[in-house]
Amino acid sequence: MQYFEDIKENEINESRTFDITAKDIIEFASQWDPQPFHIDEEKAKDWPMGLIASSIHTYAISMKLCVEMATDPVATVAGLGVDEMRMSAPVKPGDTLRVRLWIENKRESRSKPDRGIATTRVEVVNQDDVIVMTYTNSGLVLKRPQSATAI
Repeated sequence: MQYFEDIKENEINESRTFDITAKDIIEFASQWDPQPFHIDEEKAKDWPMGLIASSIHTYAISMKLCVEMATDPVATVAGLGVDEMRMSAPVKPGDTLRVRLWIENKRESRSKPDRGIATTRVEVVNQDDVIVMTYTNSGLVLKRPQSATAI
């Protein structure tokens, strides 16, 4: 288990890749973001970018890739928020996505002495190394229990 004290700032980590298909885009958006340019390949031909993934879908993929990167689970209590989300390029069928992330900063909680707050910067990039999404994610992380420091 990784505790607040174990978290290193500014250490860049990169995920595995994830291939996205038209079927993936349509199935996800049909349930969660049913706009024509996400769910219908024919109608999407009339849109400037054609069939593209929903930003919600891209975010969900990035979260999966982020979580999978942790070889040792982080003692996360809760997510505190997502900030500064930007979608800078469309995600299209056939794209291969991966995530780059680093802890931008961390600080001890002022109200909970057994916890700290870590803010992660996330970049989602495609096969051409084009950034398609960026955001920061803050989380509440447990400090190492007192009994664990003696080990």
